[in-house]
Amino acid sequence: MTDLLRIQVRYLVDKDVRVLRSLVGLAGSKADLRVTISEADEGDVILVDVDEAEGAAAWPELNRGTVPVVALTRKRDFPARFMLTKPIRSQQLIQLLGELRHADFDEESGEALPAWAVMSFGDDDDDLPLAEHLRRHHWDQPVLVGGGDLPEVIIDTGAGAWYSGASDRELARLLRHAFKASSARTLTSAELIDYTNGLEQNNLTKLKWRAGLALSEGALHPDLAGDVRLMLPQVPLQALSDTAFSRQARLLIRQPMTAEELTEESRAERGDVACFLNACHVCGLLLLDSGGAESALG
Repeated sequence: MTDLLRIQVRYLVDKDVRVLRSLVGLAGSKADLRVTISEADEGDVILVDVDEAEGAAAWPELNRGTVPVVALTRKRDFPARFMLTKPIRSQQLIQLLGELRHADFDEESGEALPAWAVMSFGDDDDDLPLAEHLRRHHWDQPVLVGGGDLPEVIIDTGAGAWYSGASDRELARLLRHAFKASSARTLTSAELIDYTNGLEQNNLTKLKWRAGLALSEGALHPDLAGDVRLMLPQVPLQALSDTAFSRQARLLIRQPMTAEELTEESRAERGDVACFLNACHVCGLLLLDSGGAESALG
């Protein structure tokens, strides 16, 4: 990319355009870019609000075009290489501009070379999926999550256990739902006994694994994207029942690899690799290194 980045906005509401204009000056200087916002049909990058019906309809064609596109959305797992999540925040915008500045583009067409779709998460006090709450260790006391239209799940991180009477289908709805950590209800010891009476106790790693698999369809956790090399100390028990997952695990035991290298070596679909790596990361099983060839993993 050049030092000047022209962002063409499509289907954004006036409020989001105003917020974007107010943030690009600071964000651009942090990313060492001069950034302009245009609602005309020209620009180095197109920003599309895919939450709007017209934007969602236009996305597939724009995403196949010669100009790189960025999805603006509330959906944390939207499958896009470049994404900006609502509400627009300066730190996230700085990160996006840095990614655009250092992205690899085809010199003739200007189109971004194939890369992983990467999820985007907010701060600790934002709405996050259960997997990310568990990965960030947001609760050190027993809590009840869900309720209302969603199934209830009791999580006791201290005991490494969880309880629920929900069916697999009901649980899947909760795992796709984003919510604030503060919305979970803290349980006293007496309440924990009452709520779990008659429910089977399950290992918390099993819930973390399922939550990690449910994070996205083909998108990678941001911690795992790019040149980050990954390694496993052992094959996760949960991976043994899936041939594709166990093959990936055995490769990561032998030597550190990036997600792209793992995909090539395992000959697995990117969606399967993303699901596997996301689940391992949520469970805290992956060793991560972004320090290059002379690092501790090498």
